[in-house]
Amino acid sequence: MSYFLKGVALGLATSVGTACMSSPKNVSMELTEIATLQEAGHLETAAARAKDLLDSKGLSAEQRRTIEYEIERSRRIAQDYRVTKERLWDAIEGGVADVTREEFEGWVAEGRFDSMTIDGKQLFVGPSLSNLFFRYPELMPRRIKKSPGRWGPFLLAHVREARAAGEQSVIETGPPKHFRITYTNTVEANAVPAGETIKCWMVYPQQMASQDGVVLESAEPQPKWINAPNYPVRSLYFEQPSRGAEPTTFSATYTVTTRPRYVPIDPARVAAVPQNGPDSDWFLREQPPHVQFTPELKALASEIVGDEQNPAVKARLIYDWVSANMRYSYAREYSTLHNISMYCYSNRYGDCGQIALLYMTLCRIAGVPARWQSGWVLYPGDENLHDWCEIWLAPYGWVAVDPNYGVFFAGPRSDTLTPEENRELKDFFFGGLDAYRLVINRDHGFPHFPPKEDFRSDNVDFQRGELEAGGKNLYFDQFDYDLKLEELETPGGEAPEEGEAQASVLKGPRTPGRVR
Repeated sequence: MSYFLKGVALGLATSVGTACMSSPKNVSMELTEIATLQEAGHLETAAARAKDLLDSKGLSAEQRRTIEYEIERSRRIAQDYRVTKERLWDAIEGGVADVTREEFEGWVAEGRFDSMTIDGKQLFVGPSLSNLFFRYPELMPRRIKKSPGRWGPFLLAHVREARAAGEQSVIETGPPKHFRITYTNTVEANAVPAGETIKCWMVYPQQMASQDGVVLESAEPQPKWINAPNYPVRSLYFEQPSRGAEPTTFSATYTVTTRPRYVPIDPARVAAVPQNGPDSDWFLREQPPHVQFTPELKALASEIVGDEQNPAVKARLIYDWVSANMRYSYAREYSTLHNISMYCYSNRYGDCGQIALLYMTLCRIAGVPARWQSGWVLYPGDENLHDWCEIWLAPYGWVAVDPNYGVFFAGPRSDTLTPEENRELKDFFFGGLDAYRLVINRDHGFPHFPPKEDFRSDNVDFQRGELEAGGKNLYFDQFDYDLKLEELETPGGEAPEEGEAQASVLKGPRTPGRVR
């Protein structure tokens, strides 16, 4: 069994619980076999096996829900793999200088593209062209459409300002940024019958030391519920009748003030993690299915930290290992993956959230509390989804870490800065975070309130919105999301002009079936 499927087996065994031992069939074993079929591309067979398993007597409600999700997972995997080999060749031919068909076929044979033979037909994920350059940076000089890389100098200047403020004050935040944001979720025409109620959970900012001043200025329609400022997955909740043949729109405008964070971590000041700390002990635990202490990850954590006992040093060793050994890559939808940290470990690549989950898992194994944080980055003209995390260090408390930025600034792609400037930014994002962050989530996989009736479109993260109608989820192919940004009273330098840039560092909007 592969490393990845070992993680799958552990995750599925945990998800169905011990009750499976009393069922007519061993549900855990059946689900592992279904997962194996899914990863091999036998999606129709996997769905059929799941449907047969639902006919078993003696299943608990939790087991039934788990099995039903495997039917939905098979459908979602097919959504991610929709690009034919010929369409991919057209994109590669137009995106890679001097490429030959023979070279392309060699790349396919080597497994350089995410592909799956689904029910007999080889198909690829949409961002295969971009991922080729992310995973094999030696090909970057042959990229026909190159990013101008304008964000490096802008971010460096901002980070230096934040670090200087942090070093001169016991307050670990820097000069504020003020934003007005209009966020919109739009349900596609004819996705829901006219008059049927659509429920919408829209992303909404946390209130915390580095982010406050959240004021809802207007909304259409009026929200029926606003989560408390510290709810781990904060949202505005709406209900509205579908407009049928016309798009149905939910919109909110609000202001928010954000601040950079910077903690100059001194390992000599860092104490051992206290037993039964305020909440740090909770974030030392496994959180199946994506934070699991598999044998492979326990061995890796031990190899990285060795005999080191200082929590800050252990966390930095793991940060440096991730920075040096991982590659950024656009991702499959999180809800299609059985164990994200193992998926990232096995492939040695992942997007920002996958890299963050791997980092968190290794930290927890090593005895360093770690928790999720995510939302958007608000670089003007390049607003985008992004994930990072926090670690708990005494006496500092929760300290920001962006392991994906560690990967980026340690890698060969960030060539708009000198090696010394890249190291400066890599060092900053261990203990620091820029002000251009909109924090929505302080945990991953946390349930929404009011609760959803059906499965979530993203059961790990919450950055785009969640919608449902008639008790059924509306998936990402049935609605759009949009964030419009206005920076208010901004002191200091101006952002670069709009254009393609830092999206390669971030999660990036995902459009199934479009080659990019």
